[in-house]
Amino acid sequence: MLKFSGSISSFRLENREERVMPFSFVSIFYGLTTYLFVFKIQVNDIIALLLIATSILVILLTIITLWFKISIHAASISGVVGFFLFFGIKFPESQTLYPLLILLISAGFVMSARLQLNAHTPKEILVGMLTGLGICFATLYWFV
Repeated sequence: MLKFSGSISSFRLENREERVMPFSFVSIFYGLTTYLFVFKIQVNDIIALLLIATSILVILLTIITLWFKISIHAASISGVVGFFLFFGIKFPESQTLYPLLILLISAGFVMSARLQLNAHTPKEILVGMLTGLGICFATLYWFV
């Protein structure tokens, strides 16, 4: 619909200004989904925190996009790394070492691909990586 209406010129969303509207829709979707799962369905506390952390990350990325083109890919894969890193530290018996190593290698591939495609600068990828890792790890660290 956004492409058809002319709100975006490309599905690649290369222009920072064009990213705001789709990211806003995604933020609303994540916020509503989190609200329904946490308050209406009442999932367990860990799942609730994972949903809340993800929603916070998506909303924060949308806000950052108002001023700076940030790598959503880097933030997303780094957020998952942050979750697994937390579980590996908090629950050492959980055997998250191998999944964490696979995720780190995958994160390297994702971020390298974004650079190779000239979709982002190293700064945009670094800010995305630090944001995703920081938000997802910190949310669990502070509330679990």
